[in-house]
Amino acid sequence: MISTRSGSLPKEFSELEVWCEKWCLEGMKERNNQRHATPIDEIRDFYSAMLKRADDALEYLSALKLGELNSEQTNLLRLLCALAEVGPAVEWFGSEHVVDGYDRHALHIREIPENVSQLG
Repeated sequence: MISTRSGSLPKEFSELEVWCEKWCLEGMKERNNQRHATPIDEIRDFYSAMLKRADDALEYLSALKLGELNSEQTNLLRLLCALAEVGPAVEWFGSEHVVDGYDRHALHIREIPENVSQLG
């Protein structure tokens, strides 16, 4: 497993590197914890910056194979996963927490590595 909590991105996405240290997280549990620990205004800033480049990032990554991504590409994938994590906070809840939702500590999250081929 490539550890990429902070670092760089493919040069085409270098403007998003400011988000790597906080949002290039390995696993859904880490992303969920980060969302709960981040004020909604910061989440909105991240969401806005990522949404502007999400289509380009998805197109870039779609030409690659999971399990073969380098650390920069893995960082980009993790930023997109973080975007998916914070999307409902911005679009539905207006809060870093799930409004009238589940107790996040009671939820068991089974991790599936992002950069591993799902093919046999």
